[in-house]
Amino acid sequence: MMTRMLRFILAALSAVPCLAMQAVTAAPAAPLPARGAWLERTEAIMGTRIHVQLWSQDRAKRNAAIDAVMAEMRRIDALMSHYKPESQLSQINARANREPVQVDRELFDLIKLSTHYSQITEGAFDITYASVGYLYDYRRHVHPTEAQIREALPAVNWR
Repeated sequence: MMTRMLRFILAALSAVPCLAMQAVTAAPAAPLPARGAWLERTEAIMGTRIHVQLWSQDRAKRNAAIDAVMAEMRRIDALMSHYKPESQLSQINARANREPVQVDRELFDLIKLSTHYSQITEGAFDITYASVGYLYDYRRHVHPTEAQIREALPAVNWR
């Protein structure tokens, strides 16, 4: 019988494509000509540093590709950031267990998929933890009071 942690790990692994295999199978057969160049850019998005690096012979395509990556990262951050109060995800967390929140289809589908992983891991993966989790700020060494935890705890339960 699998433990909850093992089910969680297996679920996580099944959700992530095998990037190494894709990289090997997508590798060109011959060395690339030296006419191209590397382009890299780093931006602060999603509360972390996003670094993109790519090689191409076409300068305009290099710039457009990195622009597209960063734009998509910013779009996802605006929709699903847990630390930006205006994001739909933050609105869900702020109103959890009190009132419904209307969200975009993309976020709805992601939440639905997340609840599937909560089920197959028997709660080892639980997206509802944020109702209590957002009360902690480990960088500032802030911990919620027992009363704050008691108030938020009814919203935590993947079922």
